Amino acid sequence: MIGKFNLKEKNKNFVSYIITLYNKKNYISSVIRALAKEGGAHKREYIFIDDGSTDNSLLTLNTLREKLPGKVKVIKRTNMGASYSTNEAMLMARGYWARLLDGDDIIGYKSTAKMLRLAKQKKEEFVYGLIHESKVVNKKSNNFNYVLQSKNEGLAKFIRNCPANSSCILLSVKRFFISGGCDESFVSPDQILFLRLFSSGKGVFLKELVARMPKNQPSGSLSTQIRRSRYESILALIKFCEENKHIDKSLKKLAFKRALSRAHNYNMTLNNRFISVHFIHYILSKFYFPKNYINLMYKSLRVFTKKAYVRNKNWRTGFEKKLTYKVQLREY
Repeated sequence: MIGKFNLKEKNKNFVSYIITLYNKKNYISSVIRALAKEGGAHKREYIFIDDGSTDNSLLTLNTLREKLPGKVKVIKRTNMGASYSTNEAMLMARGYWARLLDGDDIIGYKSTAKMLRLAKQKKEEFVYGLIHESKVVNKKSNNFNYVLQSKNEGLAKFIRNCPANSSCILLSVKRFFISGGCDESFVSPDQILFLRLFSSGKGVFLKELVARMPKNQPSGSLSTQIRRSRYESILALIKFCEENKHIDKSLKKLAFKRALSRAHNYNMTLNNRFISVHFIHYILSKFYFPKNYINLMYKSLRVFTKKAYVRNKNWRTGFEKKLTYKVQLREY
């Protein structure tokens, strides 16, 4: 896989912007305006994946694409999910680097240039920043406010929570594929992608705003779908444990405790159940780490699905639905 990209021959000042769209018509104008004014001396290309939009997002995009300072490629197809779309676009990327961006997030001024410079200075191939504005230090300074995070430090951070999304990421195409990329069974690529990236090595955290989410979230966004998003946040921890069986035991314990704690908290919030088997498992996780910990993590998903821990059919990505359809045809 990696060999086909001829990465050694690529311009290390070339960034491919990967932008996924699903019914983002109301945001495209702001997104493109920010991209056009972003600044920076690096070479760039823009790859837009219209993931089955039904609101004429593509029409709006095509009227504005000429404003962008680089070659533009637009792919239109049926809905397969943001994770599938990101993987698909990364296969098309011609740059050495990729900047990921959700179709309604506003890129920060010169943020890619800062991240690129920091990656080169530290000789690292994965940099991420802030999506929520906090107390920004050295905003006008040439110095960077950053932290070089080890594999275990990064994993511990993103096991506890996912304080960033994929719009915060600049990484090399090589690092993306070495990590395993996005899991196409997830609607949101964010938490599992960060866990995979840190499972494959170190990263640099730039403590500056690099993108902004829209003030009014679209009604179909994952953050507005609490049950599904929290289901995926625990499933990401389960997948992490399954994919990294030889990782430090302390990280497995942390993932186990975090999953059961999250399940108990949302069982109280969503289901109004204060005393339940999930409460017992949560207390157990504080003192005991069982051999069947992954099984207990799977059981915690029932908080969100109510019965079996298999996800509801309407929670499946377009990619999963297509796979299910093919299996049904073969079985028939």
